[in-house]
Amino acid sequence: MVLPFPTMLSRKLFRKLPKPSGCSSEANNMQNIILCGFMGCGKTTVGKILSRMLSWEYLDLDEMIEDEAGKPIPVIFSEDGEQAFRDLEHEVVSSLAKRIRCVVSAGGGTMVYERNRKALSPLDTVVFLDADFESCYSRIKNSNRPLVCKHTKEELETLFNQRYNSYLEAAQMTVDARFQPQTAAEEIAGRLP
Repeated sequence: MVLPFPTMLSRKLFRKLPKPSGCSSEANNMQNIILCGFMGCGKTTVGKILSRMLSWEYLDLDEMIEDEAGKPIPVIFSEDGEQAFRDLEHEVVSSLAKRIRCVVSAGGGTMVYERNRKALSPLDTVVFLDADFESCYSRIKNSNRPLVCKHTKEELETLFNQRYNSYLEAAQMTVDARFQPQTAAEEIAGRLP
């Protein structure tokens, strides 16, 4: 018989595991919250607000990648290429399984890759911040993000459309992110188990 995961038994077993270092925690059975969505959907802003509301640590996956590489993401792309970036991204995503009670802003492409989704803890909650392309584009059009600098608006919209279903598939929760970040953070907090 296959039991839905997480079951009460699995939660009890997880509680008995040693407490990982990293994020603060009062109980070992709490998951991380992973925010996903297209560039400019508000992952960083919503993530910081949500982490304060929950008194959890906030982690930005892109910053973690830069710390690991010792250089900014645009430099990783230009010097090492996208595949090197994606491999490093996967290593950092895999390290999240050792952490608990963290709010994590994932990169725009992180949840597109199945290996990254599989690397997360089964107790993590992935939240898709759903914003339309125009809302996202208005927030990123003047940024130095590698994809924004190298592609036209039309190409970015195509990328948005290609990634959209991956975000839906990865997420256990979808939140409308077109409006105020505070509202999105409150909705996420209110829907947590």
